[in-house]
Amino acid sequence: MNNSALHKRAYLAAILIGLLPAWMILLPLDITSDPEGWQVFIRAKSLAVPLAQLMFVLLAMSITFSPIGSISQLPRITKTAILLWLIVAAIVSFQSGKDHLSAFIGLFKIIIAGLFLLALVNLRLTFGLRFLTVLWTALGVGTIVYSVLWTIHIFIVSPQGVEWMVRVPGVNNVRHTGHFTIASVTAGLFTFLAFRSNPKILFRWMIPSMFAIIGLGLALWTGSRGPLLASLITMGVTCCMAVRKRRVVAIFCLSSVLVATAVVALMPVPNKQIYGIAGATGWEDVSAQGAHDSSSGRTLLWTDTARQIRERPLFGWGVEQFGMSSRSSLGQFLHPHNFPLQLMFSGGLSSVLLLFLIVFPVVRRSGWPSIKGPNAAGVACVIGMSIYSLYDGALYFSYPIMIFLIAVTTSIPQTLKKAGHSG
Repeated sequence: MNNSALHKRAYLAAILIGLLPAWMILLPLDITSDPEGWQVFIRAKSLAVPLAQLMFVLLAMSITFSPIGSISQLPRITKTAILLWLIVAAIVSFQSGKDHLSAFIGLFKIIIAGLFLLALVNLRLTFGLRFLTVLWTALGVGTIVYSVLWTIHIFIVSPQGVEWMVRVPGVNNVRHTGHFTIASVTAGLFTFLAFRSNPKILFRWMIPSMFAIIGLGLALWTGSRGPLLASLITMGVTCCMAVRKRRVVAIFCLSSVLVATAVVALMPVPNKQIYGIAGATGWEDVSAQGAHDSSSGRTLLWTDTARQIRERPLFGWGVEQFGMSSRSSLGQFLHPHNFPLQLMFSGGLSSVLLLFLIVFPVVRRSGWPSIKGPNAAGVACVIGMSIYSLYDGALYFSYPIMIFLIAVTTSIPQTLKKAGHSG
């Protein structure tokens, strides 16, 4: 296969992943007023994400990616830790009385995400900045396409009352659309830095600004204050890291925020407690107990989760068992809204140790992070999402986890392949 065909396949894989927000609606045919059970199941379990990731892996395998070859090049301690984690997680998660279906789906998603990361790194090192530019551009376009499909859905379904919060295509809660905000804002920052030398204002300013404005607007209109804060942190960190471009990046960020805020301020909102600028800033936030609480009940949820972690501190309760095993006084949740607690609840101290042994040797070998040029946007996204994961499900849901992995890959140095550690 000639080099041009390989490039086309790589870019096709990037576009496939970038348009995932649209696939999350189209794969389960979710533009409907009365979804079938299988449609609700696909949406609730975010199955469109691992399916698209699997297709990405298969496309990468038809180009240059070899799963066995990439795994064999990982540090020995990393490979050992991965094997041990899979064994322990499977034993704990499939014990009698556990939710076996959720455990299977959870482990399946983790394995696919791991293969996706290896394939992503392989294509990034093979095709360089051009591949990342296509990928992040597609991610920004994906948010725009999702917004259009959602608008069509609103006209078809005409949601009423609580439907505005829970009958949202592709996701189970309106604030989960905020995950697309982080992808779109980072896409705007990345393309803004990548296109700085482009003579056309369409690429240099208009397209990046459109991604950032629509992403921020989506968070503001839907009241997704967690993703909004994560996006603002990403913008701020990018400004700090963009050496010799801080002033122009700051202008880009400030203008995007002002335009998005002005547009949303003029838009009608269906529910002032959830939607709109008041909801996004927390002015109208109501906790799970029905009382005003700046943490939305999170502090109580964290306390209850920590209490259960102490019951099984070594190996935890198992993958995707929080919804079934949690005894929070706030009711049933799928995750504790805090990644460290989520990790400890699922796998205990052993998972923390094994995760360190998986990640640290790879990070040390790869020379991560690189903040050169548009790579700075990737590092900033990692930081923004890491902070976000301390108070919400940024590293629980499949789509934001995927964005996190893309951001990590974006910020690895291109010289990694020359060192003989590709994949």
